[in-house]
Amino acid sequence: MKSLAVFLLCLMATNNHIKAAEEKLAGLDSLRWNYRVVLVFAREPLASNALSNLCELVTEIEERDIIWFLLGNDTLQTNYDGPLDEKLREIMLENYFTPKPSATAVLLIGKDGQVKSRSSDLDLEATFGLIDQMPMRRQEIRR
Repeated sequence: MKSLAVFLLCLMATNNHIKAAEEKLAGLDSLRWNYRVVLVFAREPLASNALSNLCELVTEIEERDIIWFLLGNDTLQTNYDGPLDEKLREIMLENYFTPKPSATAVLLIGKDGQVKSRSSDLDLEATFGLIDQMPMRRQEIRR
């Protein structure tokens, strides 16, 4: 029952980040300077666990201007609120996960569009700690 509640909370929260754009999101360039991006490649059942973790920490994710994308077994889930290009999953796989990982892979991309970290598991607390040490995030906190 708890997982259903978390899933419903996630569904409600995933539509609050970005106003729907007229153009479909076909890459990450349009997110640069406004959002940090977390890309997660995971197969089941790890993809479901990752989704639960992302949904449980909605407040912390929003505070840090994070847009996340979970690339599962042929699926793409995200908290991005605009329309997605039908080829976005393949574009992300090609640009960030080539060759396709045999296990879970997580990338943190900063607001400047540069990959800040790569790991083999989704440790959001560690990711938040890394983000909070970044100069741009420190300026955000001071404001």
